[in-house]
Amino acid sequence: MLYGLPARLHFVVIVLIVTLVLYITFRIPAPEEQDFADISTYERSRSTSPTKSKNVDNSVYRVQNETLGFQEIYMISLPGRTDKQDAFAMQAAFSEISYTQMDGIYGNDVPPKALPHTMGQEANVIGCWRAHMNVYQQMVHEKVSTALIFEDDADWDVSIKHQLVQFARGSRFILNTTESAETHSPYGDDWDILWIGHCGTWVLPEDNRRFFVIPDDPTVEPPEFRKDNVDQPKMTPWENGSEGGNHTRIVFHSEGAVCTAGYAISQKGARKALYHMSMTPYNSPIDWGLINMCKSKEYNFTCISPWPQLVGVSRPTANTAKWSDIGYGPDSERTVEEGTSLHLVYPMRQNIPNLLQGKKIFDSRYPEFAPPMTVDEIGRAVGHIEILEPEDAIEHD
Repeated sequence: MLYGLPARLHFVVIVLIVTLVLYITFRIPAPEEQDFADISTYERSRSTSPTKSKNVDNSVYRVQNETLGFQEIYMISLPGRTDKQDAFAMQAAFSEISYTQMDGIYGNDVPPKALPHTMGQEANVIGCWRAHMNVYQQMVHEKVSTALIFEDDADWDVSIKHQLVQFARGSRFILNTTESAETHSPYGDDWDILWIGHCGTWVLPEDNRRFFVIPDDPTVEPPEFRKDNVDQPKMTPWENGSEGGNHTRIVFHSEGAVCTAGYAISQKGARKALYHMSMTPYNSPIDWGLINMCKSKEYNFTCISPWPQLVGVSRPTANTAKWSDIGYGPDSERTVEEGTSLHLVYPMRQNIPNLLQGKKIFDSRYPEFAPPMTVDEIGRAVGHIEILEPEDAIEHD
């Protein structure tokens, strides 16, 4: 069809066609397309991972995205605590986690008229309570379906995204959601609280036989290092059985937990909490308010916890008064020369130097029993369902 064209124009058309073919064949993808290609390659590489089950709906792996499978992640921090904000920003960046910073509140700045009837807590406790109420209020106002809330001293293991896949499988089981079912949340639907960061938790007595059990987990602290928790479930069926060991984590229907280093709340959970802890008579710290809702049948409040916890608390090198904005004594009281992170084995904050150097092997807090490992090795544990016999039902320690 080019025969009627002048020779010079004929040549130009041929050159343009050849150029177009070469461009389509060998062009470098745009950044957006390259990102998708990388993600696809990553997902294909995970298809042979021992932690991925053929029976698990692929939506469960959304827990490995930048918001860990939730619509939003919020981090609460007093405006002046830039030290904590720096540290949190670093660990989130290396974990490829995106979050929104929410201002913590000084209790003395909360007008007495704004307090719920009967509130008589100390100023620091009031400030903490109000900061969490503000998150719930924003969720309700903006119709956020689910959110993970961190306090600024929260820390987690370097394998957190691997661990959350197993926790999500456990959460779905507790909610009577099959692993192949499609759900709005990868953690299953119809939950109010997922209390992954705490300092003690309890099994709900009415549902104390159903557990999702994750054995041989390198991120589980040995029992002797868990004594500073307020309370904990008995681990007898797993630590004293024929295949007993001290590296088992369980996921279960809980009565709530103490401390709020990290927990997720749903839209319906935020509405219930905002009503019962702000609009009616209330006089407790934030965690005990949530505990009362988890325990009481009146609120129809579904809470799920792991034990041991998945989110710990950073205790950096500093005067101990810097650790908390709620308690502790004056700065001159005591100085800790070596920082740590409570309730974790391979904490992100202690491994930031390794990450800055591009290392792929990470150190543990307990080198005598937890040697340096890669992220895949640290997060290799796979869980399963267990329904205990009535005589083995779990009670509090």
